[in-house]
Amino acid sequence: MGKQAKRQRKEEEAQKTDEDMSLTPEDKRFAGTLNYLARGIIIGGSVAVMVGWLLPEANMGRLLGLGLLCGCLAGVTMKTINERKKQH
Repeated sequence: MGKQAKRQRKEEEAQKTDEDMSLTPEDKRFAGTLNYLARGIIIGGSVAVMVGWLLPEANMGRLLGLGLLCGCLAGVTMKTINERKKQH
């Protein structure tokens, strides 16, 4: 990697840190919460649909709704566990 490319990377990293400074701690916490919720919902819905494929008599819509709800609760649980780990 040349000197110019290294210089450009350093400038990009400096810009990223400037952008991060504009976010308040509450904004960062809210973004983290949304990240955990989104992950939980996607994983819960995916698992529910896979279970629906394996059970032919199951109602796919009901399974998907239950999976999304469970994923949401799992996302909140993951968030609280990680926050407790960071505090200790």
